[in-house]
Amino acid sequence: GHQIVTLGLTNSHHEPVNFFGTSRPEGETVIIPSTWHETGISFFGDFGAYGATFDYEAMVVAGLNPDGFGRDNWVGSGKQGLFEVDNFSSPAYAGRINWKGVRGLRVGASIYYVNDVTKNADKTYKYSSCGESSLTIWSFDAQYKNPFVTVRANYIRGNLENAGKISAVTMSSKSSYHHGAERPVAKTAMAYGVEAGANLKNIFYAGGRGPVIYPFVRYEYYNPQELAEKGKTVDVRCQVAKWTAGLNWFALPNLVVKAD
Repeated sequence: GHQIVTLGLTNSHHEPVNFFGTSRPEGETVIIPSTWHETGISFFGDFGAYGATFDYEAMVVAGLNPDGFGRDNWVGSGKQGLFEVDNFSSPAYAGRINWKGVRGLRVGASIYYVNDVTKNADKTYKYSSCGESSLTIWSFDAQYKNPFVTVRANYIRGNLENAGKISAVTMSSKSSYHHGAERPVAKTAMAYGVEAGANLKNIFYAGGRGPVIYPFVRYEYYNPQELAEKGKTVDVRCQVAKWTAGLNWFALPNLVVKAD
């Protein structure tokens, strides 16, 4: 069916009650699609080992389209969907495993792989000079939550093979989505972040009545141009380090009012 791609922290937990800011963390929403949903098949389950609980998911879904790759958001605009039918010539394989061995703690790792993204282009012959161009993205994330604090962290990094050759197509009039000059897609993109919030109700009114308010702070770094292929240059203006601070008021368990 049509389902969420299990890569990263935000896609799997994209509802507003699962992050503190008024918008989703920028790092993941810049370099990969968000919320990322594709058509395919998935297998999932859970098991116990060494006193801990694990859950997993493995997916085969439609792969990304290089026509949308670019300087500012790496592969984030490569999601298919412009046409009624998606190309499935080179499908994506994604997997995730979560470990829950400590009360309140979840640690996860995920990976995404496409053997040749050029086969998913609208007009594949335009990429005939690129050769087989794989895309690999992997991530780690964690959340710890108790009655007093919530802490989340994520790290995501990806590598695009033949990025220079793909850019030569996307920056030319050959591309179905002409990017213009000097907008090459990088070989490597990266993002990481951490956020922490404190539950004032339980800190000051434990066991009593009062509003559930979380003041929070978040730091994140992301760069869709982290590394270029040998002989190519990156645009340092794409490098972002950002602090966000604010408040979350949980008026109901699944209703949150935010300011940052």
